[in-house]
Parts: sequence; structure tokens; C-alpha cells
Amino acid sequence: MLICFLLLAVGIWLVQSGIVRPLLPYPSIALLTALTLGLFSLAEIPMMVFTMRRLLIERTENRGVVLGLNLLYVSFAGVYAVPVVLLTGYVGWGVALGALGVIRLVTALIFVGHVGG
Repeated sequence: MLICFLLLAVGIWLVQSGIVRPLLPYPSIALLTALTLGLFSLAEIPMMVFTMRRLLIERTENRGVVLGLNLLYVSFAGVYAVPVVLLTGYVGWGVALGALGVIRLVTALIFVGHVGG
């Protein structure tokens, strides 16, 4: 979550400080971009949870790999959030996409955390 937060914070700072000017500062574009990236972010959840579970079920030695994947999985919500902020300047949509990192963390704790011992 910290990496997700830092990515989002840098994106917001770049836009609000004027260093980066949004290329598409239109509400409809912001909404469409946020919805598209949000759907990708949500669609990724079952696939990643399944993959991490399978890795742990097959071999408990995969725990290190799964921890690394989980780090990427949770922090990648920030990767989806930053383009919305940088391209459109709409911080609210970026924060909403970044908040999906919480859902990712919770799904990993519930569905992956107890697998493999």
C-alpha cells in the first residue's frame, strides 16, 4: 500500500505543482479513463489471487515468489491511478483507483494468506 500511495502522491504533486500539465483535462475523458483502468484493475484481482494460491498450493517453497507477486499486485493499483491524474488532472479519480489497492490487499489476505501453511 505504501508504494501505491507514494506513486499516487508523486503523480498528484506533479500535476498540482504545475510541472505536468494534463493533456486531456475533460470530465468525460477522465471518467472514461478511470472506468477503463478501474475495470482492468478489478479484472486482474481473481487472476492474481488464483495464481498466488496455485503457487503456494503446488510448493510451499514458492512463498518468497508469492510475497513478491503480492507486493506488485497491491502496489499496481497506483500504476493504474497515476495515468488518470497525469493525463486528466482529476485527482479524485486517481485516488479512487489507488484505493483499489485496499481491496487488493484484503483479497490477498483473505484468499492467499492462509494457503500453504
